[in-house]
Amino acid sequence: MKIGGVGPFLIGRNRAHLYAGGALEITGSATPDATREVLATGRVCTNAHYQLGSAMPWYDERASLRTCEFKADLTVAVVSMDYWFYSNTTLTGVSGWENVRGLRSLRFCFDGCTGLALLDLCGLDPSSLKDLFYAFGGCTGLVTILADSTWALPSSGVSGMNTFYNCTKLVGGNGTAYSSSAAGYARMVIDRAGQAGYLTANSN
Repeated sequence: MKIGGVGPFLIGRNRAHLYAGGALEITGSATPDATREVLATGRVCTNAHYQLGSAMPWYDERASLRTCEFKADLTVAVVSMDYWFYSNTTLTGVSGWENVRGLRSLRFCFDGCTGLALLDLCGLDPSSLKDLFYAFGGCTGLVTILADSTWALPSSGVSGMNTFYNCTKLVGGNGTAYSSSAAGYARMVIDRAGQAGYLTANSN
């Protein structure tokens, strides 16, 4: 079943509310904050595979989006973030990862997010991640990806050609600089002695 560019999955019940100032909230509440100006609101199917960025409820106001926060009241697991921020040049950060469980796919999620310099993934459990195809492709301003020191992808079943395609400024915490010959998911690990990666372990 496909609905509005959504691939085969059950339809979720979470909502997206984009407020003036650029704050996007992914929440279980269908009602936006009445004290804030709402730019866009709508259902976001967090357990579905989107196939194009224009299917997102904030798409028409994407130029206003600056940050995204996952709230603690999510009612459906965030299984897939495919194409969520595709070519969104104004995004500067995502928070609330500790409220995300069972994430499997970041296919094209941040592709073309040229305004993203630092991405903090701390709190995100990566044990379910499977698809990293072009997840950060074209993030030409991305310098640092933070993650918990315990970050570890599944031992098998992971795929992701060109996960870091053209992330020319990206540097891991141990100094591993981006290389076009090593742009796949294998570098989605903490950069440390004996393990080249593009992630930086959070020191806090």
